[in-house]
Amino acid sequence: MASVLKAAALRAKYLTASNYTLTSTSKKRTAVVVGATSGIGEACAHRLAEQGYTVIAVGRNKPGRGDEIVSTLESKSKTVPSGSEHESNTATLPKHEFRSLDAFSLKDVKIVAEEIAKDHEVIDALIMTQGMATTQGFTPTEEGNDEKLTLHYWSRITMALFLLPSLRRSTMAGGSVVLSVLSGGVHGPYQNYKADPELRINYGIKNVADYAGFYTDLGLDYMALRDSNSGVNFVHASPGFVNTNWGQEFGVLIKCFVRMMQPLGRKASDCAEFMLGPTVFASDYSDALPTKSGNRDEEGGVWIIGGDGESKDLTTLHTIEASKFVWETTVEVLKKSGVTLDK
Repeated sequence: MASVLKAAALRAKYLTASNYTLTSTSKKRTAVVVGATSGIGEACAHRLAEQGYTVIAVGRNKPGRGDEIVSTLESKSKTVPSGSEHESNTATLPKHEFRSLDAFSLKDVKIVAEEIAKDHEVIDALIMTQGMATTQGFTPTEEGNDEKLTLHYWSRITMALFLLPSLRRSTMAGGSVVLSVLSGGVHGPYQNYKADPELRINYGIKNVADYAGFYTDLGLDYMALRDSNSGVNFVHASPGFVNTNWGQEFGVLIKCFVRMMQPLGRKASDCAEFMLGPTVFASDYSDALPTKSGNRDEEGGVWIIGGDGESKDLTTLHTIEASKFVWETTVEVLKKSGVTLDK
């Protein structure tokens, strides 16, 4: 109950007539949401549309899906707070988009990101939630990378890298936001990152979870500490237990158990408030992001937040040396996948 009340308070704080008026006119905002077709990503897209952001929804396509998603986003944008001067004026409403993406292909991620950046000179927020829940072993994509790690890390870093030029041009008061919703503050360190940097030897359920979270911490931290990205906030968040269609890739028995437990999770719409309120909306309205905690080798760096938007710690193996190693690995994996970039 406390969590529900806190989510409602965040919503009331930012979704006001005055805020919507500002967002709809003098300071138009644009957000890219990867994984916007379902679950937490869909809830975040809806919440951003309500706030007046132009939403570029990115995800897998199927007949009619793009039109349906855009139509739903438009209906969310028309939910203008009572009393707003734009309550019956649709001319100022955002023009949402849907972009089809095969996130298993890093080359496709690069192409889609470059197309979005070309069409949108300024992007204020990038939210990434794409993922899968399976018990399968290392399962290579056509580019040779593991499917789960591609969705949880490689594709997210690729998307962020190629949208950075537009993210750097944001005029949000506290800077633009790159938000990866995965396991911030929940995962452990991946101990064998030097001996098995692509997790091809020690693959397992726990290792793949720790690897993806650990690499996300370190990869985003490396990007955050670059001088050229000083105006971009990089955030790794854990959403907590949320009532979504998560786990649809599981086998029948595990899936049945997950479906039985899901009603105990928080609503995806409440999760979206906790993911966006302390990060994207806080930055937009000059509020402070959660205080960074944990030992850090340098000032600044990645934000780690939990399911209630609270600050969480880095892992015990989080160092500048580890960050550089993980980044070198990232560059090499992307290169082998046909995506070349500067180190």
